[in-house]
Amino acid sequence: MDKFGFFGPSERHFVPSGGFCISAFAISRKDEDVLVLRPAKHEKWEKWAPNWKIYSPEALEREYKSWRFPSSYVKFGEHPDDTLRRIMEEQLGISRYQVKSYRLVNYYSPSRRYQGEMHWDYCFMYNVSFNGSPTLKPWIQDISYVQIKELREEDFGSAQGSLIDVINTF
Repeated sequence: MDKFGFFGPSERHFVPSGGFCISAFAISRKDEDVLVLRPAKHEKWEKWAPNWKIYSPEALEREYKSWRFPSSYVKFGEHPDDTLRRIMEEQLGISRYQVKSYRLVNYYSPSRRYQGEMHWDYCFMYNVSFNGSPTLKPWIQDISYVQIKELREEDFGSAQGSLIDVINTF
């Protein structure tokens, strides 16, 4: 079983009281457009977004209707560069790519799991380029380049809309 970097409050470690997640993101831009996808109902998402297991049926349905950046949680002991490779190969079907730049971004939002607390997200953002087009796989409902200025925070699932401002400067 894969173990992902999700941590809740603990007396042995200093962890934000609302928990935190560590993820990697593949950001591919073409001029003013950025690559986004909509997930299809498929068991693969249990691997990339195991937190969906605790979502209500309504919240989970919203995830399947929302945009997201190609991304995954970083597994325990996994280097974020290896997480990026998994994203590129497994989600997008791209084996040859270049990392143009990267940065670590963090943000917080109200915790779904720990009411009244803030949940932190630590995001390894990779600006990637590749030749060709991503492969539409059974676990992806839609994948396309969308103008960044058309994207709104509420169009994204899993609080990923918080990253739009970062994408604008990336």
